[in-house]
Amino acid sequence: MSERKEKIYTAIFVFVVLLLIIYYALTRNENLLNQKENLQDKNWVYEHVRLSKSDYGDHIDWVEKDEDIQIFNPYYQQAVTKKIQEKEEKAPDFKNSYMIYNPYGTNKNSINIYFKTEENLSLEYTVHVEGFQDFTRTLKNEGENNLTTDHAYQLIGLIVGKKNKLTLKLLNENQEEVDQKEVEIDLSDVKTSVATKLKTKQGESTEELSDGLYVMFGHDKAYNANNYLYDNDGVLRSELVLEGYRSDRIIFLENNQMLYSDKENGFILVNRLGEIVRKYNIGNYIMHHDYVYDEENNSLLILANKKGADTIEDRVLALNLETGKTREVMDMKDYFEEFYKQAVRPEKNTYGGTELDWIHLNSLDVIQSKDVILSSRELSTLIYVKDIYTNPKIAYVITDPSTLEKSSIQDLNLEKEGDFVSQAGQHTITYQEKDSDSYYLYMYNNNYQGARTRPKFNWKNYPGTGTYQKGEASYYYKYLVREEDHTYELVEKVALPYSSIVSSVEQYQDHLVTSSGMSHCFNEYDEENQLIKQFNYTSKKYAYRIFKYDFKNIWFS
Repeated sequence: MSERKEKIYTAIFVFVVLLLIIYYALTRNENLLNQKENLQDKNWVYEHVRLSKSDYGDHIDWVEKDEDIQIFNPYYQQAVTKKIQEKEEKAPDFKNSYMIYNPYGTNKNSINIYFKTEENLSLEYTVHVEGFQDFTRTLKNEGENNLTTDHAYQLIGLIVGKKNKLTLKLLNENQEEVDQKEVEIDLSDVKTSVATKLKTKQGESTEELSDGLYVMFGHDKAYNANNYLYDNDGVLRSELVLEGYRSDRIIFLENNQMLYSDKENGFILVNRLGEIVRKYNIGNYIMHHDYVYDEENNSLLILANKKGADTIEDRVLALNLETGKTREVMDMKDYFEEFYKQAVRPEKNTYGGTELDWIHLNSLDVIQSKDVILSSRELSTLIYVKDIYTNPKIAYVITDPSTLEKSSIQDLNLEKEGDFVSQAGQHTITYQEKDSDSYYLYMYNNNYQGARTRPKFNWKNYPGTGTYQKGEASYYYKYLVREEDHTYELVEKVALPYSSIVSSVEQYQDHLVTSSGMSHCFNEYDEENQLIKQFNYTSKKYAYRIFKYDFKNIWFS
């Protein structure tokens, strides 16, 4: 072949390849556009969601859907509800109740059940799995005195990876059994990324643990972590599925609904059947660390980063749950400007980025629906803010005087009463009412001398504080704050397993529930602060925090 012909054939070959690449790109782009349009088409989504017989057990359905349809798509949620209602129209009785595994995709350890009865009754159920303690609860319904003829429930507590025996009991108003049936549910093929049962250690206290479920938020740090619910035996009883970021807490609202973050800039409102009934988006912001609910204003106060900003973890947002609108109510640079200007920028912040993490807000609580208390880890300081919605103003701060030395706000620091070391690197600050002149603040005092943007800070006033890797103890701290006297004092202190960062404390049903993230454990203590039980888990990093809830008026009565 001549050199000229070879060049012509090569050119033709290259031209054909380019045509194929262009065709493929255009076709692929068209398919992506069609796919996007389909997912935004309510009727298309409905036609591609099917309720079918499952392998989980006799007469138990599950949801089949196109792979591209995500459970967080509102049209998916609506389609499932409509198709279940079509099944309900056949009005099954208790013996022939309609059952479907995790229809809304929000809870791996659940099954929904629907049936009708002639008289007003309630439903109790027990999950039995060989080798585990039974899990028994009475379910919440919409009827008066928790009695109804129209029954619809989400039953949690099934153990994934196991064969479950479910015993269902109908009860009358006197809690007498009217009817009973058993159902076998095989979840052997359902997987989870965490331990099904945690290792536990009994403490000195012989008191019973409080009623409820421990919720593990941010297992293995932050991202790609669901909400994991463990019972008092350390058995995984529920796994609430998230879209890509941890939740920081669960907010319980009226109408038997719970609200929690499911991604870094959004929340989902979920009803007691597991259906996502509303989604919220906070726009050009990313959540971090914490949010709290202000009932009177029906709003969330949220710690957040602004996308594209040069600083992080220094802003507070307000999200109105009625309108869905978000607004920024505080940029801490406007209030602690000298600390911001004096901060030394490390080569990388703790997340690997270059943004300046100069104040590191890590928790907050709302006070009388108008004020907030903020926790700054970087400054080891508690910050009381008046009129958060209208005209935010720093009323006072609580920290060791050395933190504010030679600053313009040192006169705002409350005076310490007594001989104790002030909090260092604290988390989960919580307000507790006492009387008109004073109140309590309690927190997880990490007892950690960490301040990367203040490398020259002298920690001499913080004896006993630890490093990132090692420390003797962290503490539960409870302060009595007297605003009129401009003082605070330490009234309660409990030594906890050391954790330099993250972690939480919660006063719950007269007990103390704590989480020490870096020690990979959470504990429950009795009224005398004696350990009842410790739960130990494994994680590459740490769990962010653990709170305990009873889930009454959501799943249970």
